[in-house]
Formats: sequence, structure tokens, C-alpha cells
Amino acid sequence: MGRKGLMVVTSILAVMTIVFGVISAVLLALKHHQDDRGEFSTYRRSPAMTCGVVAAGLALMTQILASMAICCCGAWRITKGAKRIAAVVFFIISWVLAIIAVLLFLAGAMLGFEGSAKKTVGNARTVGGVAIFVIATFLFLVVAALEVASYRLVRKKDHY
Repeated sequence: MGRKGLMVVTSILAVMTIVFGVISAVLLALKHHQDDRGEFSTYRRSPAMTCGVVAAGLALMTQILASMAICCCGAWRITKGAKRIAAVVFFIISWVLAIIAVLLFLAGAMLGFEGSAKKTVGNARTVGGVAIFVIATFLFLVVAALEVASYRLVRKKDHY
């Protein structure tokens, strides 16, 4: 499989990561309450936990495959000057943000465990973690944009 096929697989994995990130946020927001008596509410385990772990794995696989497509086949040796520098900077930033996104997906997944939460004013219950999945998904969109930019900067002109 050449770089073009590798980028197609990477794009599919990126879309799946975004879909699982959104599904995780929605599932965590719909977390059901088991017991509403007293000062605390008890929560059942949410399917957001599994979706968050899958999103983290897909995000990591996407980053690794994109790195293979960008770094392999001598692409760094072909590109010279400012394009090469920009591609390297985008590549490094994408790795840092990808690691942060993976850790956020895993942190959000941990919030999908069973547990209890204290009721707030007016007996409302707050479910934390939805923002974590949203931030992780947004960060991953930025990572995908940086990967595409880096790939376009280092690709050969006769590639397509």
C-alpha cells in the first residue's frame, strides 16, 4: 500500500475517531441515575466509557498511520526550505496535541464508570465529563488539520 492508500485509511480512522468522540459525549450526557434518594445520586456504568477508549485507540492509530505517510518514502529529503520547516513544526505540534487528545479521551472514559455525585441546588444532578469529550474531539480535529497540512507540504508534485 502506497502513501495514497495510507492516507485514505488514515482519513477513515480520523472520521471514525470524531464519530466515537461525539457519541461518547452524547452517551455521557445521557447517563442514567440508579438511585435518587438522599443527598447523593448513584450512576450506572455508561457506554461512553467503551466509546472513549475506542476513540483514544483510533486517535493514536490515526496519528501513527499519518506519521508513516508523512515520514516514510523519503518525503523529508525531497522537500527543502520553508516548506520543510513548516511541515516539521506542524508534525511535532500534531503529535503533542494527539497525545493530549488521547489522554482526554481516556479521562472522559474514566468518568463513565459507576459512581455517585452530590446533588446540587434544586436537586439537580450534574454529570461531568461531557466537556472533556468535546474538547478531545475538537483537539483531534486540529490534529487532523495539522496532519493534512504537513502531508501536503512534503508530498511530491507528481503524487497525484
